[in-house]
Amino acid sequence: MHHSKRPIAAGLVSVLLAAGIAQAKVSEQEAARLGSELHPFGAEIAGNADGSIPAWEPKWKGLPAGLEYEGPGHTRPDPYEADEPIVTITAQNYQEHAEQLGEGQKALFERYPDYRIVVYPTHRDFDVNDTIKARVKWNATNTELDNGVETLKQYNGGVAFPMPDGYAQIMWNMRTNGCMESYHVAYDGYGVFANGERAHDAVDFYQSNPFNNPENPVGTTEEVVGDRIVWTLSERLAPQRKKGEMTAVQGPMDFQKDKRNAWTYDPGTRRVRKAPAIGYDNPDGPGGLQTIDDHKGFNGAFDRFEYTLLGRKEIYVPFHNYQFNNKHNGTLDDRLTQHYLNPDYVRFEKRRVWVVEGNLAPGKRHAYKKRRWFIEEDSWSPVMSENFDGRGNLWRVGYFLSDYQYDIECYEKHSQVFMDLPSGAYVSNFITIDRSENNHSIPYMDKKHFTPANLRKKAKR
Repeated sequence: MHHSKRPIAAGLVSVLLAAGIAQAKVSEQEAARLGSELHPFGAEIAGNADGSIPAWEPKWKGLPAGLEYEGPGHTRPDPYEADEPIVTITAQNYQEHAEQLGEGQKALFERYPDYRIVVYPTHRDFDVNDTIKARVKWNATNTELDNGVETLKQYNGGVAFPMPDGYAQIMWNMRTNGCMESYHVAYDGYGVFANGERAHDAVDFYQSNPFNNPENPVGTTEEVVGDRIVWTLSERLAPQRKKGEMTAVQGPMDFQKDKRNAWTYDPGTRRVRKAPAIGYDNPDGPGGLQTIDDHKGFNGAFDRFEYTLLGRKEIYVPFHNYQFNNKHNGTLDDRLTQHYLNPDYVRFEKRRVWVVEGNLAPGKRHAYKKRRWFIEEDSWSPVMSENFDGRGNLWRVGYFLSDYQYDIECYEKHSQVFMDLPSGAYVSNFITIDRSENNHSIPYMDKKHFTPANLRKKAKR
């Protein structure tokens, strides 16, 4: 497919893209458009027809002048704190805004008469990290897929496919959108049940993205870096009965060839063992109100679903969510209201999003029969998901909160929530209001930190 024919102008993307198995490498001439005619990550620079989505005109890279920031680990100041809402959407008026809402959002209004979405002006003011820009431009002319959607090849960090031509590239972009090298966060998760009771867990968490290792020059691929795209290490802080449990995970870039490697340390037996398959629809989070592969939008193998690119839409989604974890603005209890997170702390903007649908593949099993992901165009962050049960009824609606992280000059997702419509409960995790924020400025952590040997070493402390 010739990318020069790609319909960059507003509206839904041509159905041509829906086949989505092509390799997605582009010519040098095409890639030269990144950062000039296109956002460095491939988004359309122009605003939309009515101006409700402005053009991308970066005036800041890193911390905007005049904002006070104590640095990594502290509350990130909100450059848009003075914004007034444009519109508040309620159960009474949501039909007037139906074109800008997902099916899950409409279901929330139908289910909860007091639910609301507070919409603020859309901002596209931030530039992104120069090293990641260079990695992304390199990917544009080199990175490709194999085995349908399962295998990433010739990849060097950053967004894999800034000029995608189908669902497969977009799904990988949702996974590779992080600019971090390594980061550390301790966070809380809460299951909030309809009767007001809560389940709580807390985790101390480290992650490294080996392809973003600052020592790797642009163009360093899996031949040098290896076949793992993400490493994580987590230690349970709560509940008490699970305190001290540790898990190390190494996630592959080739799901056809490799499984996710995972090991757990059990403080009861004081043993490290290889974990059974961590993934797919195993219940996860406090209260078991999400699946393992719900985390961060979607993770793990792709093989349970068949995918379709539904196109690109302009809808209201969570974005620039600085206030949710802001220690200077209310308490945790203010956020965890009944049935859904307090709408006063969840900022929505009209953004361009790519929409991909997965339907359960013949002969495969999963708790979800159908799922949809909404992936924001400038950042490639997932911003919303819709999950359907075995009868095809909408079951869980997910929101993924994100903001621009000053220490890495890039957008990252942080807190998330899954609202379980039948039960009236929800689960939210990666909440840091009672702890310290994500710290992306820690020294790069290499593979030895994410091994069974390191779990044993940590257990002896």
